[in-house]
Amino acid sequence: MRRVLTLLATVVVAGVAFAAPASAIDPTKGYNGICTGADALTGVTVVIDFQELDGNGGTPAPTITRCSPNPVPGSQRTGIKALQDAGIAVAGTAQWGLGFVCRLEGRPAITETLPRNSQPTYKEACVVTPPADAYWGYWHAPGSGTTWTYSSYGAANRNVTPGGFEGWSFSLNKTASTNPVPGVTPTNPAVNSNAPSVGLSIDDVDRKITLGTSTSLTWTSTHSTTITAHAVSPATGGGSWSGALAVPGGTKTITPTAKGTYTYTIKAVGTGGTVYSTATLTVQ
Repeated sequence: MRRVLTLLATVVVAGVAFAAPASAIDPTKGYNGICTGADALTGVTVVIDFQELDGNGGTPAPTITRCSPNPVPGSQRTGIKALQDAGIAVAGTAQWGLGFVCRLEGRPAITETLPRNSQPTYKEACVVTPPADAYWGYWHAPGSGTTWTYSSYGAANRNVTPGGFEGWSFSLNKTASTNPVPGVTPTNPAVNSNAPSVGLSIDDVDRKITLGTSTSLTWTSTHSTTITAHAVSPATGGGSWSGALAVPGGTKTITPTAKGTYTYTIKAVGTGGTVYSTATLTVQ
């Protein structure tokens, strides 16, 4: 359960301001509780579990559970966009911008002492990547079960699953095997327990490569019986992306033959239906 660098397609280092020590949920975006109504199958539920930050320094931070509606149902969204659509204040680092999530709702605050075993008076300045024993862990769940999965990709490089859950849990003085899962069971009653889910990611963290080089597309799925490399748009220049793929997941190398921006679509079929996911790559 390693940490993940969530690089955006464009990383801005210069001019990134430090986060304010406190934030408030934007009430004009999202709403409290799990997604309901039409949002139950098009939005995602965001869970923020502050763990030891709750009460640290005398400042309470109860767990947040909030629906992140999709402004354009059916369109793909990253984990970062889902946080923002839920009204959650997100801050990155001066080094990576929102490429590495450093604060959620202002925590840990810039003046807040984090009692790391190796550095008991540590304060998070959000200049460089936070340490491995004091950072926000990123989790996800499809909504059809009861367990969380630690994300092997960052929130800026992973598309969310409609009807699913996006979880953030602060990890203090933990290891790869003891990172705490968010303390909310990620079950969405509206999701068919047999419904398949599939996710597709570009292995290059900024989703950009130079013409003449290769990259990999990686996919994961649940409750799928077949997975297919469904399409690439534009249809030419993006490299070979067609045919049956491994179930429940795998990796395929692609070598684009022309500059441009390409969208790759993957299709998963299961007893509970058919779902699609996309990933976009820019070839320079």
